[in-house]
Amino acid sequence: MGIMNSVAAMIDRYGNSVTVQNGGLSVKTRAFVEPLRYKNKIYIGGRYHPLGGYNNEKYLYIGKPSVALSEDETSVECAGEKYIIKRAELYRVSDTALYAWAIMARCSERMEDEYDSDKSTFGYDY
Repeated sequence: MGIMNSVAAMIDRYGNSVTVQNGGLSVKTRAFVEPLRYKNKIYIGGRYHPLGGYNNEKYLYIGKPSVALSEDETSVECAGEKYIIKRAELYRVSDTALYAWAIMARCSERMEDEYDSDKSTFGYDY
C-alpha cells in the first residue's frame, strides 16, 4: 500500500463524517476537524473588536485531496456545526497530493458593521 492509499485509509477510518458544500455541490466525505489550540494561532492573525465580543476561534480541517476547497466560498458541516474555509492548501509529496488541509472559522450571524457589499458571501461572520 502506497503512502497516498495509507493517508486516505487513515482519513476514512478515523475521520469525522462531514458535508462539504462548494459552488452548489454537496459532498459527503470523511475528514479530521479539530480546534486549533492557542499555540497554533500565532500565524493566523486576528482582529480586534472593541467590545470584546468577537469570536476568533479557528479550526483545522484535514481531508482527501479529491474534495475541492475554496477560500471564503466552501462551507463544511460537522457534528451539527457549520464552518467556512478561510485558507486551504494541498500537502504534496513528489508532486502527488496526499491530503488537503484548511483553516476554518465557525459560521455565525453576520453583524451589520461587518457587511461588505462588494463581496459575495454566505451571509455569515467568519
